[in-house]
Amino acid sequence: MPKKNHFSQTLALLGLSLLITTTACTSETTAPAPAPPDAETPAETPTETPQSEEVGLILTGEGLQLVNLQTGSTTSLAFDTDMAPTLDAVTQILGTPEEVSQNSECPSGPLTIATWPNGLALNAADDTFVGWAMRPSDDDTALTTASGIGIGSTRQELETSYTVEVVDSSLGVEFSAGDLYGLLTSPEPTGTVTNLWAGVACNFR
Repeated sequence: MPKKNHFSQTLALLGLSLLITTTACTSETTAPAPAPPDAETPAETPTETPQSEEVGLILTGEGLQLVNLQTGSTTSLAFDTDMAPTLDAVTQILGTPEEVSQNSECPSGPLTIATWPNGLALNAADDTFVGWAMRPSDDDTALTTASGIGIGSTRQELETSYTVEVVDSSLGVEFSAGDLYGLLTSPEPTGTVTNLWAGVACNFR
């Protein structure tokens, strides 16, 4: 019997967890009937209903970063760490991946790739988070770096935040900006980013 991939098991457990959570949150409760106006009721200390934190997700050259939009605090999801917590955190923000696939032909070695409708792909090798990639998408939740660089950014915008090197490669007009890499429609200042990645990618040159 083939050994199940730990990454796939994590995804299945996560889906079950989300289903249980949704069921629990939608169950109805009946509030007690109010006391008559002339009845004396003991004073109660009001309680606040906890609100879920609004969390954003940004791209970095070292992985991903969670940002609490209320406090500004950040949490790093770094490369070379267990994939399961990263998958769980991203799923809480973007929802369940639309696809999780195995690619044994990547030049860097076999990868498990989880993709979302907004163009994000997370790459795992042996259950370790090793890279991410962004591709074009019509989804309005496309991700960017902390400086706002993402799909559609121009070379000029890229160079306002990073030291950029541009070369012609078998992939096209390729650029590097520190630990970030990607493709441009042209080397001109108005050329726009079509693909963006960091860490281990599955690019066929």
